[in-house]
Amino acid sequence: MHSTDPAGRLAAAALRQLVEIWKDPRIKSLARRHAGDPDVADDALQSAYYAVARVNHLDQIENLRAYFCRVLIHEAHRERGQLRAALVEDFDRVAEERPGAADGHRTSPPSFQDAVCASLLARSWLKRLAGQRDGLLAAVPARSDDPGRYRAVIYAVAENILRAGISCDAVDVDANDAFRAFYPEYFRQPGATPNTCDQRFRRGRMDVRALLQSVISHDELC
Repeated sequence: MHSTDPAGRLAAAALRQLVEIWKDPRIKSLARRHAGDPDVADDALQSAYYAVARVNHLDQIENLRAYFCRVLIHEAHRERGQLRAALVEDFDRVAEERPGAADGHRTSPPSFQDAVCASLLARSWLKRLAGQRDGLLAAVPARSDDPGRYRAVIYAVAENILRAGISCDAVDVDANDAFRAFYPEYFRQPGATPNTCDQRFRRGRMDVRALLQSVISHDELC
């Protein structure tokens, strides 16, 4: 026997409309544009669906599609932001860490699902890094007597970090060692005081961080 309750019928119709919106290929494309990765987009779609489905009086939302899109974009940015923050946090921690640091300062390894998502995101960021190489290099400050070489070093260290992220080996990246290896004349300059070298390492890490953030914070518009 079918319900004759008008409110119940409206709620059921709104839920059916929500399912149709969720399945719409254009909505899935929107999710991918903002998530930057198919798996992260799927997670955002699922989270957005559950969030909207739990809204009281769903049938009273004037434009359900627009409302779902707003929630979806928020969820995509939230999912992506969590992984983005984790990657940058890992870089900051690893860059400052030294051999012999207390084990209590080390973070526990990520779950398998988080590791897979981070790996896929790092792959998309690496592709973006290569595609925007010239512009990113030009934005790096000219801090040494050989600006082109300094910029190339900053780019190379950022690239190594993203490659390590793909294989989930970010903890093995040592930015200071990379600086020394790529540009010893500047980062291990003979006669330079320890304070001067420390300042160069600190500015180098800052420039790598800025470059990474300019890559992974970029979100396409819908």
